[in-house]
Amino acid sequence: MQVVLNKQRRVRVDVPGARRFVGRLRRTLRLGGRDFTVCLVDDPTIRRLNCAFRGQDRPTDVLSFPWRNGSAPSKSGRTREPELGAYLGDIVISAESARRNARDEGHPTGREILWLILHGALHLLGYDHERDLGEMNRLERRLRARLSLD
Repeated sequence: MQVVLNKQRRVRVDVPGARRFVGRLRRTLRLGGRDFTVCLVDDPTIRRLNCAFRGQDRPTDVLSFPWRNGSAPSKSGRTREPELGAYLGDIVISAESARRNARDEGHPTGREILWLILHGALHLLGYDHERDLGEMNRLERRLRARLSLD
């Protein structure tokens, strides 16, 4: 079951389409029994989370909350992958920020939300674009093409 929760009312979101995408993404990433949750929120909610967990008092587009069981990052910036069947964690997306990003880039909000789900899932798997010398960005671009998101 693909858990995608829409806890905001400011932006129209195709929740069934997002659930189908999460299923395709899980198969593409070969996650097996490893699950994650996606929650769509508004800017004030993600701002509070961003402030509380990252010390940044501003809205952001996506936050990932890995369920790690104590794994530590490797030298490449990537954490060890959770064991099979483990819960990966939660992805929180601001639908309002996604809409702004999409408008700025000239593509549909729905596509931006799917990109953010992919981005968040890679973070749950331990990728860190701030420390991995471009590994996550390259993988994300390949997966966007493979999943027909470009």
